Amino acid sequence: MIRVILWNLFLFLLPFVLTALWGYWVSRTHPREAVMRSWSQATLAGAVLVILSLLVWRFATGDAPEKTYIPPALKDGQVVPGRFE
Repeated sequence: MIRVILWNLFLFLLPFVLTALWGYWVSRTHPREAVMRSWSQATLAGAVLVILSLLVWRFATGDAPEKTYIPPALKDGQVVPGRFE
């Protein structure tokens, strides 16, 4: 349980840590405008790819809405995964 909590805490804090590191790097190096532009374009491209992958995953997975969901069950000491029928 503690592993799950620590993992979720790590994932929550990761953007803040990356932003702090980015701010530290910018304040120390004073990069040229071209370098900043390339970083911002790479960040924008990454965000667009993440959004597109989430949309593709959403529409490419799953079952038809008219099917009935059968929840996971315990049979003979084994967990039978949930499914649609």
